[in-house]
Amino acid sequence: MKKITLIILLTIAWSNMYAFTTQGSWRWRKDDGSQTTATWMAAQNVTPTITSPTETLRLRIVLYNDPANAGGLLDGALFEDSSNLPGAHWDTIKLTVGTNAFVLAGTSTNVTDLQATTDQLTAEGLTFVAGKMILATEKLPAQTVAKNKETEYEYVIKPTANLQSGTTYYFRVDAANYPVSKTLPSLITGSLLPIQLAQFTVKPDGNKVKIEWVTASEQNNAQFDIERSTDGVSWTSVAKVKGSGNTSTPTAYSAVDIAPANGTNFYRIKQTDMDGKSRNSEVKSLRMLVQGLSKVNLVQNPVKDAVRVSINDVTAGKISLVLSALNGKTVYNETMQVAANGTYTLGLKQMPAPGMYILHVKGDAIDETLKLMVQ
Repeated sequence: MKKITLIILLTIAWSNMYAFTTQGSWRWRKDDGSQTTATWMAAQNVTPTITSPTETLRLRIVLYNDPANAGGLLDGALFEDSSNLPGAHWDTIKLTVGTNAFVLAGTSTNVTDLQATTDQLTAEGLTFVAGKMILATEKLPAQTVAKNKETEYEYVIKPTANLQSGTTYYFRVDAANYPVSKTLPSLITGSLLPIQLAQFTVKPDGNKVKIEWVTASEQNNAQFDIERSTDGVSWTSVAKVKGSGNTSTPTAYSAVDIAPANGTNFYRIKQTDMDGKSRNSEVKSLRMLVQGLSKVNLVQNPVKDAVRVSINDVTAGKISLVLSALNGKTVYNETMQVAANGTYTLGLKQMPAPGMYILHVKGDAIDETLKLMVQ
């Protein structure tokens, strides 16, 4: 009798071990709100495309108990991804990077690990029971999805430096059944930016210019070329710096332009991939005056919405400001009253078309010309 009882218990245990839940609907969202307010990236069961290799993502998945089954266990279930056709090869998404394209986010300012979920997706029409938000728990906590019940789990993940451009990634909870009628959660990576610049500054260092930048992440990054221009059209490389290849951690760089031009210098960073493709950063500017000090400076250059100048060390009076195109055609002119020191905004009703312009400032004790780039 004891032997028969043991066999029955083992049979029940074996049955429960393989009484999996079934995957239902799914939907991607950003990590920019609570588990009820975060922004959806696409419609339900629709594959979105991402271009950022650093943005934290959230995938919400319905798991339900097919009424034909006795029950479904979610004890120790793992979350996996695949960059091959579904079923070819699956990798467990963990907290540590390894060779995976994604890792669990670990933390979020919007949700917490194992926080209860509410009903957010249109699913099977069964009775909803709360699931969990998964940020740092690699194996799902024990939960049984009873007959005629459904739940929702939301995984908070982030890409790693192993993420590949132009690839479809598939996702699954490994303890779930996947009927032919249900599509696997998927995500497409578009043309990923190889680097994410977190900081880019230029500043004087005596008669030299120091260029500093910080990358938030890098993918297949071979090198940086620091390029300088005096007209915003023709660019010359003044320094080269080797990239870090692949990294998801912030990396600081610096370079020096040992011979900047006298006047306005424009700088940009040209980044080159290991396959030879290159991209340019935004443009920064710095006015270098090796011979004497300027009485007029642009508050910002390049500009987008307004032209502001600072006037220093002059007597109060009227000055004329003439903004011209490179071909000499006047775009705007104005006469204004200025004090000894101050910042003034040109009264442009609308900004001229993007490009390089010349600003001529003339007064009783001032006669200076500045190069201005409109973006």
